[in-house]
Amino acid sequence: MTERLTDDGVWGDRLGEEYDPLGVHLDDPHPFYERARKAEPIFFSPALNAWVVTRLSEVRRVLRDGATFSSANTLRPFAPLSPRVLAELAASPYPPCATFIEMDGEPHRRLRSMVAAPFAPERVAEAEPYIAERAAALAGELAAECAAHGRADFMERFAGRLPVDVICRLVGIPAEESEQVGADGLRAASLTMAHRFAAEEEQVEAARAQGRLRRLIARHVRARLAEPRDDLIGAVTAACARGEDGLTPDREAAAVDLIFGVVLPGHITTSAMLGNGLLRLLTHRDQWRLLCERRDLLPNAVEEIARYDTPTHVFLRVTTRDAIVAGRYLPAGTEIAVWLAAANRDEEAFPGGEEFDVSRSAPAGHVTFGYGAHYCLGAPLARLQTEVALRVLTERLPGLRLAPGQRIAYRPTLDHRGPLSLQVTLPGR
Repeated sequence: MTERLTDDGVWGDRLGEEYDPLGVHLDDPHPFYERARKAEPIFFSPALNAWVVTRLSEVRRVLRDGATFSSANTLRPFAPLSPRVLAELAASPYPPCATFIEMDGEPHRRLRSMVAAPFAPERVAEAEPYIAERAAALAGELAAECAAHGRADFMERFAGRLPVDVICRLVGIPAEESEQVGADGLRAASLTMAHRFAAEEEQVEAARAQGRLRRLIARHVRARLAEPRDDLIGAVTAACARGEDGLTPDREAAAVDLIFGVVLPGHITTSAMLGNGLLRLLTHRDQWRLLCERRDLLPNAVEEIARYDTPTHVFLRVTTRDAIVAGRYLPAGTEIAVWLAAANRDEEAFPGGEEFDVSRSAPAGHVTFGYGAHYCLGAPLARLQTEVALRVLTERLPGLRLAPGQRIAYRPTLDHRGPLSLQVTLPGR
């Protein structure tokens, strides 16, 4: 590999050696991303074992061309799972199998269509009254906690609960089980993304959580077989049970996997987006005040939050044939990490991209929810939840402040990247 001196005096190929995504660059990676966009828009990262792409134009190109850049590796862990974890997963009656997220072409379209109905615009719009009701109730609990104890954790009391309640209702899981879905979903997600585990036992617990969540879903699949209902679980169960053989064990496992693939991303990313959004708004008090005064800016604010503090930092792809990306030759079989968070602050696409501005004239060209055939099914729902949540919070709790003296730490992961805790106060209450 040939090294070259870049315009800012950095040896380009050394950027990859310097990059520590789950270490020194976890809490604030954006200065590094800015350097990379300017100095080496594609570089090899030993930590990720992949070529990192940081500019918006190239990220879009990769995501758009599924024939050249396959999604087959998109859920691979960034570090090998331990033998204990593999054994735990294999022992489950519903072990993980290839999902539509990891497929391309017709197989991807066919399976994606089976879970698309609840995310149609009219179905999402029908969910707004429930979202508003839950957001108002959670805002009330947040205020009560602040009144009783002087502060409250927004992630625990609001951001970690609203999206779980909403996706459970949409899918067909009873409200009384949403707490388990949220807790196990957050743990289970860490197995299929870049995550820094503190110890092997934490990894094993994540595998157990995944098993628990799959068994919960399976219980509802079997219930729909006996008593059909008009929800996502019912629709997927009916589709998988068609034919003379009915719901065989293999078909049941496929139904569980499809629903699992909706439930999991259906709440973790939105939870992170809510936390990131409130943190940014309360840090930039002028932006919070502007939003409290001008709620017509709420849709714009949602796009700016998604762009500026991208909750999903990276998508993995693998080349199916020789390709050139940002001037770099990549043979077939090369793994690529398209860095959504870096692309979303690309100055060529977003002038002043490092600035947070809810009145930005065109914040919606970001790739937070992907691009091309794998564009996120749940993007309209995530946008609606964020907008409704901000409307409720600015109307009911305009006095919200960040609690003083706290250090904001982030989840040790590159997906659903949001604050571990976000302590807020309501002065005068």
